[in-house]
Amino acid sequence: MLTEIADIYVRLSDQDRDKKDKSDESESIQNQKTMLIKYCIERGWQINDIYCDEDYSGADSKRPAWNQVLKDCEEGKCSIVVCKTQSRFSRDMEMIEKYIHGKFLEWGIRFVGVVDNADTNVKGNKKARQINGLVNEWYLEDLSENIKSTLSAKRKNGEFVGSFAPYGYLVDPENKNHLIIDEIAAPVVQRIFDMYIMGSGYIAIAKALNEDKIPPPCIRKKQLGSKYYNGNYEKSHSPTTVWTDSAVYAILRRYTYTGALVQGRQEIVNYKTKKRRTKPQEQWDIIEDMHEPIISKETFYKAHNIRLQRGKGQKIPSGSCYSLAKKVFCGECGNTMWKMSYKLRDGRYNYLCCRTRKSSNGVCDNEHSMRLDELEQIVLQEINKLLDNYYDENAIGKIKAPKKDNKVQKSMVTEIKELEDKVKRNDSRMAQMYTDKLDGIITADEFSNYRERYKQETIEYQNRINILTAQLNEISGSNNPTDTKFILDKYKHIDVLTFEIANQFVNKIFIGKLEENGSRNIKIEWKI
Repeated sequence: MLTEIADIYVRLSDQDRDKKDKSDESESIQNQKTMLIKYCIERGWQINDIYCDEDYSGADSKRPAWNQVLKDCEEGKCSIVVCKTQSRFSRDMEMIEKYIHGKFLEWGIRFVGVVDNADTNVKGNKKARQINGLVNEWYLEDLSENIKSTLSAKRKNGEFVGSFAPYGYLVDPENKNHLIIDEIAAPVVQRIFDMYIMGSGYIAIAKALNEDKIPPPCIRKKQLGSKYYNGNYEKSHSPTTVWTDSAVYAILRRYTYTGALVQGRQEIVNYKTKKRRTKPQEQWDIIEDMHEPIISKETFYKAHNIRLQRGKGQKIPSGSCYSLAKKVFCGECGNTMWKMSYKLRDGRYNYLCCRTRKSSNGVCDNEHSMRLDELEQIVLQEINKLLDNYYDENAIGKIKAPKKDNKVQKSMVTEIKELEDKVKRNDSRMAQMYTDKLDGIITADEFSNYRERYKQETIEYQNRINILTAQLNEISGSNNPTDTKFILDKYKHIDVLTFEIANQFVNKIFIGKLEENGSRNIKIEWKI
């Protein structure tokens, strides 16, 4: 008689209060192991391995030890999987059906849940296992809703419920739902706002902070002993290890620094996934005056108003983008390439340079910029090569593009632009109203009435923009097929690279560093 070989699997979802040290296993895990080892020995089963997932949910399909058990089963390294209960293996009914009632039978694996008597070798036991699976999944769903309700009530009550305090603040050691000033980081926030109001841009501010060797937000979290994790943190060329223009931009937009709690901006799609979606701003939980401010509301709105004005001034008059907008990245560190303009003797030219290099010296080797018109010519040549190689004279006329209702599209684009202008005007009015209130020109009640009025108008404008944008995308999607054959039949030769043409052919472009011989590696990822 062949000896049965068992994989023991143990799991605990909640963080254990009985640990003396973070690296120690909890008492519950130890008890599970002791019980299951004894169970296997009593039945003469040989133990292949013992796998443990601690602080993981039963609905998580990315548990490392759990996936190793599945790998052992598929490779025939074991014939039995032993758990304390079926819920230790999984609380997700879909996973129960897929593996215990599906793949395990296919692989010849027996599943045993010791405490709840789940055993795939026992006839008539399947219905009980399925009922247990449903009960376990209902438990997860109820738990998720209870947690959501509790967190929502805390947010509306002005209690901080975030995993990490925003940069510039610390979680109050005497009250985890309250924020207190971080005496080291708070002056940096004030400096960022002051520099911006005095005329410095995002990159200039980031560069100044890096030159002064001030740790950026993610490094500050590490210094404070936070469990914060960023996938790029350990990479030598990661832009997250230094201040970047995007980090400065994020701080300038954070209303929390005025003393208000701004929470509930995102929500989890459902309890089975960690994916989040952003909620409309009118659904956010914003509670004023809940902690000590780092900057005044007046300072925030000054910066806000400047940002709106600068953004307006940086737009191309036609409202269009340059041909390769949002498609060019650094081939060394992966950060985006920043477009800038220089005036030379024979005219003004646009250049692209690595954002990481722009904001911090010595982090990325891609230190030389590249002229935009030269890159456009390279991309144009490569597109025409594609057309020369794949163009089929006999295909002309076989595929007819659907008729475009340009008038409708143009009117929708015009309306969207008008609505966006109205939203910006309301933002500017709000900033002015706040200044008037501070100066005593209007009363607090008048300011509140104006704010409510502009807020409602802005919500209506934004809803209309969302509807028009969705309709426009639908029309554009139906009128611009991305089918490779259609695109190649549509063009024979291209003389000028436009944003529309580049968007049909190009997904991403990576620009490498300038080599000693004057060459640089340029990689184009095609959509077709």
